[in-house]
Amino acid sequence: MNRSVLNNRYAKALLSLAEENNILDRSYHDLKLVFEVFSSQKELKILLKSPVIRIGRKQAVLRHLLEHKLHPLVLNYMLIIVRKQRGHLLEGISDAYLKVYKQYLGIETVRITTAAPLDEKIREKALLAARELTPHEIEFEEQVDPDIIGGFILDLGDKQYNASVSYRMARFRKHLMND
Repeated sequence: MNRSVLNNRYAKALLSLAEENNILDRSYHDLKLVFEVFSSQKELKILLKSPVIRIGRKQAVLRHLLEHKLHPLVLNYMLIIVRKQRGHLLEGISDAYLKVYKQYLGIETVRITTAAPLDEKIREKALLAARELTPHEIEFEEQVDPDIIGGFILDLGDKQYNASVSYRMARFRKHLMND
């Protein structure tokens, strides 16, 4: 079975459990943390993938790392996945969960790139522009790129709204060269 299909199945099952137990928001934040931990801890991925290390040891490591940070339901779900010898999928499951959760609640992630960290004025302008791109609730993912000089760039799926100074300068330069 395709790994992404499996990740989605596990993510959807956890979403159902979280909804039944009224911990949807908490589960989202927990799985965000799990994804960050797995993305930064190469050793943890190796440990969970290793057939030499016993399941009990893998579960003990996860419990030690995450017991006081995750809701018990989320932690127990992860421990069951490890017991079923699928611990190597936890990073992919957590990533899939974040997407399934947003899809379920109708949240669109909009990446906003600015030359400097966002201030309130630019955040409001960007929010207005993003609302023209999607009718869904918006979650900003902020990124800083000094090369755009000023303004902002919004990315939503395959749509882009470029209000950067560098883009305007390039268009102006092109216009001058064509005349």
